[in-house]
Amino acid sequence: MKATKPWVLVVTTAVSVALAYTVLRLWDHFGDSIPPVPLSAPITLAVLAVAVFGVALGLRSRLNAYRKARARIASGEPRDPRERPVKPVDPLQAARALVLAKASGLVGAVFGGIYGGYGLFLLGKLDIAADRAQALRCLLAFIAGVALVAAALFLERILKVPPEQPAERSVASGGVNPLRGTGAGHG
Repeated sequence: MKATKPWVLVVTTAVSVALAYTVLRLWDHFGDSIPPVPLSAPITLAVLAVAVFGVALGLRSRLNAYRKARARIASGEPRDPRERPVKPVDPLQAARALVLAKASGLVGAVFGGIYGGYGLFLLGKLDIAADRAQALRCLLAFIAGVALVAAALFLERILKVPPEQPAERSVASGGVNPLRGTGAGHG
């Protein structure tokens, strides 16, 4: 699976802003009252951003611990008896986290863009107290959407598989893997 390009999320946000602004202008033009921005919009996006960021930090610490343990074993250093054994990250868990990152990036871009367009529409109506409160909610939802996109991109970056190192390449060609013994015949 390829990494999400940040410019794709920026374009998605920009298109969402333009569509939301256009729809709200048409809605207002036909005389209907526009729907209010729910208070839960910025809260939900912010909670999602914090959750995705938390998953990213947890996986980063586990992956770093596993990489350090592998490097220690490869260099022949003995394990400290007080040190907890490090388990590798389950590939299925990593795949689920990657799907979470991809989906969260798109959700943050689309909903951040929708509320950004809504806020842009309300800029001309800031003299009314109710619209000012709605504009503030839109601003907070937009910021939370951007934070969700940033957290998603961070999680994807954490899950990026590093390039093979020389010791690993020798294993693939039949060399010795310090974690498993010889590369041939063990699997």
